[in-house]
Parts: sequence; C-alpha cells; structure tokens
Amino acid sequence: MTSVKQHSDRWSPYFYKQSPIFDPISLSAKTFNLFSEWPELSNYNQLLHKKYGKIESLTGSELKFIHQKGKPETINDEYEVSIYKTGEIQTRLHNWHDFFQVMVWSTFPITKKLINKLHATALINRKSSLTSKQRSLVENSLTLFDECGAIILCSNKHLINLIKEFSWKELFVTHRSAFENEIKCVVFGHAMFEKSLDPYLGMTTHSILLTVDHDFFNLNTQMQYKHIDKLAACYFSEVSEINKRILHPFPVLGVPGWDKRNETPEYYDNKEYFRNKPTK
Repeated sequence: MTSVKQHSDRWSPYFYKQSPIFDPISLSAKTFNLFSEWPELSNYNQLLHKKYGKIESLTGSELKFIHQKGKPETINDEYEVSIYKTGEIQTRLHNWHDFFQVMVWSTFPITKKLINKLHATALINRKSSLTSKQRSLVENSLTLFDECGAIILCSNKHLINLIKEFSWKELFVTHRSAFENEIKCVVFGHAMFEKSLDPYLGMTTHSILLTVDHDFFNLNTQMQYKHIDKLAACYFSEVSEINKRILHPFPVLGVPGWDKRNETPEYYDNKEYFRNKPTK
C-alpha cells in the first residue's frame, strides 16, 4: 500500500485535469485557469455570486467568504453558526483545503446550506445543554460527510446492494461497464478533494446512496450536478436520523479510471483497501 504524500500549497490552476475525481468542481475551478497566483477572497465571492446571484443561508443572510477569525469567543463565532446566522464563511487563503471548500459551495450550494443548518442547529442545542459537552452524533456524522463524503447515484438496486455488502470486485470488475451508465460516484467532501491531489490507496469516502431513474444518466454533466444537489439536500432533509449508519464506506480509487492501476482485476485483491464487510 502506498503512503500518503505531502502535497504542496503551491498554486496549480490546472489541478483538476489530473483525475476524474475533480469533475464535479471542474467548472468552478476553470474560473481560475489564468491565475498565476492563488485566488483571493474577492475572487471567491465573485465566483459564488456570478453563478447564483444573491445567495443566502437558510436564515436569509447573504453568503460571503471572509478571512478566518480567531478562536471563537461566543457560540455565534463558531464556524457553522456564523455561516448560518450571518452568512460569513470563514476562509483561509492560499490553502487547498479551504479552496476546495469554496469549490464545493459553488457547486452544491443547496446541500451545503442544508448541512450547515443541521450542523449549526445541533451545535446550538448542545451548547445550550447543561449536560452535553461532547460533540453530538449528528455533528460528527455531518462533519464526516462534509469533509470526506461522496454521493453515489444508482439506477440498479443490485449495484447498491454490492456496496452495502462490500462486494467490491463484483462491483468494480464484473459490473465495470455500469459506471456512468447505471452508477456514478460524485465526491462531495472538500478534504477528499484535497487528498486527491496526491491520491493513495486507502482513500475512502463516507457516502450516501441515492436511487435515480435511468434517465438521470442521459442528462448532460452540468444538469446532473444540479439534480444531484437537489437530491442530496432532499435526502438530508428527510432522513429520519442522522448518524454514521447512513454513511457507507466506498473505496473511491476502485472506480474505473480513478487510478491508472485499476485496469487489472488483481488490483481489487488488495484486502487492506477493498475490505470485507465487518462482522457484527
């Protein structure tokens, strides 16, 4: 198994060309093709408002990227609460992690706004409790998805079951031709995009599984992403309970074309990466 490499914080405008993993955010990333240096906050805000006009949090506050503040002094200074109540998204500059956060906000704003509301509400409820000091299961689960999540769209229930049963070789080898025709993996988590700058065996998303009609795969790419944004937001608004059980581990480098080494069936024999389903 390869080790994690330390990627550079040097700006690279064409990063998205190195892997299909970056396809969801490539349109937003292309905005900065001609930039020889890192974008600044004004560039991030221009991107967001050029794509969506005036865009607001679910409290009606206009969303805007601002410089990261210091340690929060009150609950309103907390990262998620600040976004929810004031629309201010604290952002570090010249930093890949926060750059990808910007990219995800500009690609999936409906889902991001809903996750922010759920996260901020859970945090406020916990802080107002006299007994609860630890982060709640809701907060931990939302963070896991927000950082390392993916959305898997599928029109074939059998393929969904293969993911649930950890039947990776059958999914990625036997049903290889199904990718992009019956099943599609869309990375959502900004930390997962950061990891993908230097991909390594072990990269695993925490994914939600969404059933779609076959017509979904006939949509053009940008229409697919708009539809995905609505579907994912709907999923999180309707799920009965948010916990880690709704997130399914998915070894993303198994997706055809996402690792040049996965052209051979033997690639999927690596049980350290393509693990068996845990026993209860």
